[in-house]
Amino acid sequence: MLSIVKGPYLQWPTQDSMTVAWETSCEASSKVQYFETERVHSGLSGKFRTLEPSERVVEDPAPRCIHQVALTGLAPGTTYHYQISSTDSRGEVARSEVHPLKTSVKTDDPFCFAVTSETGGNGKDEINRRLFAQIRRHRPDFLLMAGDAVARGSVYEDWSRHFFAPGRDLLTDTPFYLCLGNHEENSPWFYRFVAYPEPKNYYSFDYGNAHFVALDSTAFVDYREGRPCPTEALQPGSPQYEFLVRDLKACQATWKIVFFHYPPYVSGDYQVEEMRALGPVLEEYGVDLVFNSHTIVYERSHPLRAGRLDPESGVIYVVAGGAGARPEWFHPKRAWHTAQALAVPHFVQVVVAGPTLELRAIDDEGRLFDILRLTR
Repeated sequence: MLSIVKGPYLQWPTQDSMTVAWETSCEASSKVQYFETERVHSGLSGKFRTLEPSERVVEDPAPRCIHQVALTGLAPGTTYHYQISSTDSRGEVARSEVHPLKTSVKTDDPFCFAVTSETGGNGKDEINRRLFAQIRRHRPDFLLMAGDAVARGSVYEDWSRHFFAPGRDLLTDTPFYLCLGNHEENSPWFYRFVAYPEPKNYYSFDYGNAHFVALDSTAFVDYREGRPCPTEALQPGSPQYEFLVRDLKACQATWKIVFFHYPPYVSGDYQVEEMRALGPVLEEYGVDLVFNSHTIVYERSHPLRAGRLDPESGVIYVVAGGAGARPEWFHPKRAWHTAQALAVPHFVQVVVAGPTLELRAIDDEGRLFDILRLTR
């Protein structure tokens, strides 16, 4: 029988559009119904009313298993409800429940997002379920995944087991941005499941008054005999390096945030010092925060510039190796660049409100264990 095996999940929100994606068990058509809503104060939670005549439908009759439907002409910072359905050649229909979505906020409006990783790197399904549930409790506008969402990216089943299945309730109403980690293995499945601009393994986007850049650090550094080795892509002139320079140079956003998998700074195993080659670019163009993973711990650096402490204009590096806890990977003592560190399953919540940014690290049982406040 025709069924929905992944999703629905949300991709690439803008102020006037959203992409809805899902996968069916066999080839079928694509249909999304969506409509504006308002809350109904009837004493029953979760009730809403469709605003007439706002209901719209986007359809694609072409048979496929992986569906990506763009909804356009939406209003900024607005909540809609949507429902997907697919019909196969036998006339069987698979239909989702009705879910909410929210478009990207206006430039000056506050917003929040969550950061985590390693749902596949550590591969503990119970931790993944708890972690996604905690993230959902905090209702972020979107989720950054700093790589290793799966254990083996080339294994189709891993995408459901480690990411789409435990994250299902969150991903139906929370768009996610994933950068490649080594566990994704640069797999074709990554490129099929996400709806990012080409070449998909690196990209940038705006949200509110912040600018985000996702990089593919697995293209910058290759592991040979267990040791990280820089590739030609980490040199000026390579397509990804030049993309980063052009993108940051053109950016006028209040906040600049970059995320990639391999951590330049962490006081534990799997630090990838070769990634510090990007430091001069990040520093020159005023990047505020860098999110990494790979080492399955939490660690926040002091503000760093030119390999030294710089409280005034340094870049802060946060290792959010969220879905795992490997205290044995920490070195016996903190490094000079370490401000806070703890090996517990966790996620990071970031609230951006105009000239202020607040970062909170929260464990999988909902306990706050680190906080940072920045002001422009």
